[in-house]
Amino acid sequence: MNALATSDPASTDLRSLFRDSEARAARLRLLIQVSRELETVDSDGLETALSRASQKAALFTGYAHGAPYRAGNPLPSDARLLAFERLADQGETGHGLVLWGSRNPASAGSGEDEEALKLLVEMIESRLIMAHQQSGQARLLARLAQRERELEQVLSEVVRAQETERRALSADLHDGVAQQITALHRRLELLQLDLPAEADAALSRDVGILIDVARRSVSDLRRLIAGLRPTSLDDLGVVAALQEEGRRLEALGHRVHVRERGMRRLPDWQETLIFRVAQEGLNNAAKHAPDSTVELELILDDAAGQVVLTVADDGGRRPADPHSAAERLGLEIMRERLTAVASTLEAGPLGNGFRIRATMPLAGA
Repeated sequence: MNALATSDPASTDLRSLFRDSEARAARLRLLIQVSRELETVDSDGLETALSRASQKAALFTGYAHGAPYRAGNPLPSDARLLAFERLADQGETGHGLVLWGSRNPASAGSGEDEEALKLLVEMIESRLIMAHQQSGQARLLARLAQRERELEQVLSEVVRAQETERRALSADLHDGVAQQITALHRRLELLQLDLPAEADAALSRDVGILIDVARRSVSDLRRLIAGLRPTSLDDLGVVAALQEEGRRLEALGHRVHVRERGMRRLPDWQETLIFRVAQEGLNNAAKHAPDSTVELELILDDAAGQVVLTVADDGGRRPADPHSAAERLGLEIMRERLTAVASTLEAGPLGNGFRIRATMPLAGA
């Protein structure tokens, strides 16, 4: 009776189907397990994960050992090498998966086993391709970061040299021409006091005119010296220096509003660059938009990793052609300085007025 049951074709088919089902389930579990491990592993654990996946592929197909293969590594005499063809197409030749060691004849594998092995090889190869891409991207980002640091260093040195020249010129003007004109102004005032009552009216008028010219010259020189390198920029930072520039424009008849948000002290070269761009915008407003209202806004956005400077005027009595050669040249110089540190400058009409906007990445961000 048992012999008849054992040889029953229906029972044999059921056992065969059961074994096939178990084998398919085992293949699926292996593929899912390896896929999840390769997807979640980081770069530090990748080599270990690839070795484990290779060993699982070997045991699944009846080999004793499995490992990732690189060109130049010795191959066992009984090795089976499965080459990574997509990596080879990308120029990374000689990579693959090697299986070796007394294969169990009972585990010779079916066509479905070979398909599963092929999928495992593709998974391992895909993860290697991803690792190569990530490594390449990391190297590229490192080179870009190094390039940015070098550009910052170069610009810092250029700005430092320019500001040193400005300080020297400011000192020369203060100690030389400014002192001489101040002395001339005082001497003319003394001369006016010493004029006799019966002095010619024309002479008295001319002396008064010369005194007024000397007074204005002293005032202009002081503004020029302050503009070359305001002490507040070094002592208090760019916001205080721009507030001082705003007061200078107010003395010329403008209405100036200086606003800031999130600002803190930045590297000297970046504060100097921000100040010079803002100064260019304020000077343009002073020259081309008399009696205008000027809005200056400086925003530091840590989340975006940038500083945004905006200088805008409402036009005032702006002449018909505000874009003089000097103005265009000044803007182009500012644009070149900003471009050197991956920054941008937008400049153009805004209603009846004019606006410039500079966007700069935070130094070291």
